[in-house]
Amino acid sequence: MKKKLSTLVFFSLIVLAANAQSWLLKGNTGIDLKKNFLGTTDLKPVIFRTNNVERMRINKNGSIGIGITNPGARFNVIVGGNVSLTTTDSFLLGPVSGLNLAFDNNEIQARNNGSSNTLYLNYWGGAVRIGNRNGASNPAVYANSTGQVGIGNTTTQAGFALTINPFATGGALYINDPGGGNLGLGTKSGNTGEGFRMNISSGSNPNAAIRGHTDGNGFGVLAEATGASGFGAEAYSSQSYGLWAGTGDGTTYAAFFSGDVFTSGDYQGSDEKLKQNIKDFSGAMDIINRLHPRQYEFRQDENYQLMNLPQGTHFGLIAQDVEKLLPTLVKETKFFTSKSNPSRSEELKNMPDIEFKALNYTELIPVIIKGMQEQQQTIEELRQQVSELKQMLAATNVTGAKSNTEINTAYLLQNSPNPVKGNATVRCYVPASVKQAQLLMYNMNGRLMRSFPLSNGMNDIAISTGSLSAGQYSYTLLTDGKKVDTRSMAITK
Repeated sequence: MKKKLSTLVFFSLIVLAANAQSWLLKGNTGIDLKKNFLGTTDLKPVIFRTNNVERMRINKNGSIGIGITNPGARFNVIVGGNVSLTTTDSFLLGPVSGLNLAFDNNEIQARNNGSSNTLYLNYWGGAVRIGNRNGASNPAVYANSTGQVGIGNTTTQAGFALTINPFATGGALYINDPGGGNLGLGTKSGNTGEGFRMNISSGSNPNAAIRGHTDGNGFGVLAEATGASGFGAEAYSSQSYGLWAGTGDGTTYAAFFSGDVFTSGDYQGSDEKLKQNIKDFSGAMDIINRLHPRQYEFRQDENYQLMNLPQGTHFGLIAQDVEKLLPTLVKETKFFTSKSNPSRSEELKNMPDIEFKALNYTELIPVIIKGMQEQQQTIEELRQQVSELKQMLAATNVTGAKSNTEINTAYLLQNSPNPVKGNATVRCYVPASVKQAQLLMYNMNGRLMRSFPLSNGMNDIAISTGSLSAGQYSYTLLTDGKKVDTRSMAITK
């Protein structure tokens, strides 16, 4: 009996010792973290099964595999299928019905209870797709296997790194940079092709291919060309303006060209309907006589070299001289040395800005025309006086002495002024021997327009042209039914 009891106690101790090294299904207490662990002490893997089917293992080198017995990475998961909004057998972080992140062999989906955006990573050995376009199959960003990128769908233009396919109701590109850098910067080192080109292929689109706008004191568009050929900027339109530039600041300019400008045609708006307070002016010859044309050379030193002023000898006017006579033709302006050319040295760009006066030479043209007209009128008046003197001399006797009574030859002088705009004066002489004399005015069709009776002696006939249309007219002196002389009159409006 004593021997049986000893045997039972020994067996119980063995069982207790064995149970002390086991992990209980209901949990364990008193675990020594330095000694107790779940795993193996040899080179065997740890295998986890459900329904007697292996689901996960930890290999002897510490690699963890799910769905694979020989993991090829530290953590290797073999997924059950492609990611979709209804699948749950792929790799999933988070609850299926809430916010979660799902993976398969080439897709990552960030999902929120039935909606998602998908990131395709090297899609089946090919392109990468990021996001979608309004839930459609086209991705927001697409990168194909050759490295070309498409924005908006999978279309990429051959020969270009980036192709933008904008939404039908939106723009292609919008950049917002609140910082102090360049909004966009491009460098082209090739020997062919444009640095930047925009084209509108629609024949009915009235918008600009390129538009530059700034609310600061910078340039709307700055174009430079430093090579021997090519253009800093080229603009063309088959139906509208090739280039339109404007400014909301009346003290500056819509465009500033540092260098000579060539044009095959030059027009300015001059229609009467564009103008108001229209009236004649006089005294042009006085203005012209007070102008002082000069010969000079432009400065090429210090910061003036940044303006790229013409070299050599030139002829023109000094703005300060013109300002005293025609102040509206002179404008105060400024050349910003810091913005003149990004490639300039910092020493030149840091020089002070240049304030100077600019002159509108174009508006001097009407002054010159008016001066020529005033001069021509003076010439005509002198010519008439010479003609009168000649005719008076012709009426004298051979010795140059006048007849005892009067000049006995009728004569007709040119109207003054000519051309006429408003009123004109015609002078003619009728000797005392003439019984009846008339001055008859005709249009170019020979129609009699006016008739003026004349008296003996010198006649000054005032002719108002207000009711006559512009064109050429003639007037004839008749004495006792005989034609003495005919002259022409030009009427303008």
